Amino acid sequence: MHSKDIVAGERASHAQRYVAMFLWMFLGFLYVFLISQWLTVSNRDRLFTEYIDHVIQVAANEQRPAKEIRALILIKAGDLFLPVQEDEIQITGKGLALRAAVHYKVDISLPIVNQPVYRMRFDHDRALGPPQ
Repeated sequence: MHSKDIVAGERASHAQRYVAMFLWMFLGFLYVFLISQWLTVSNRDRLFTEYIDHVIQVAANEQRPAKEIRALILIKAGDLFLPVQEDEIQITGKGLALRAAVHYKVDISLPIVNQPVYRMRFDHDRALGPPQ
């Protein structure tokens, strides 16, 4: 009887190791998924900020109206899959005093259940800078 207990204990030990390995793999998957979302959103926001700076530069030189600047910014946000709404963009000033303020939030979600676990907030207040 003693040998049966040893064999049963070894089987339970192997099962525990497989469960622990599966849990670690699952946690690693979640970590990689969340980090990849964070990096993707951060990179898209960097591109978006560079575009806003470019639009302000061109719009200031060409005296474009605020409505057209807002439309260009919204189109680029859509291209980058950023959830920017029209009321989150404020365009003030004209010419050399042109300024664009954009405020928006992006949710980082868990895979499968699609539940947000973190919300990234972006606040950009961009003005015409020195020529580059």
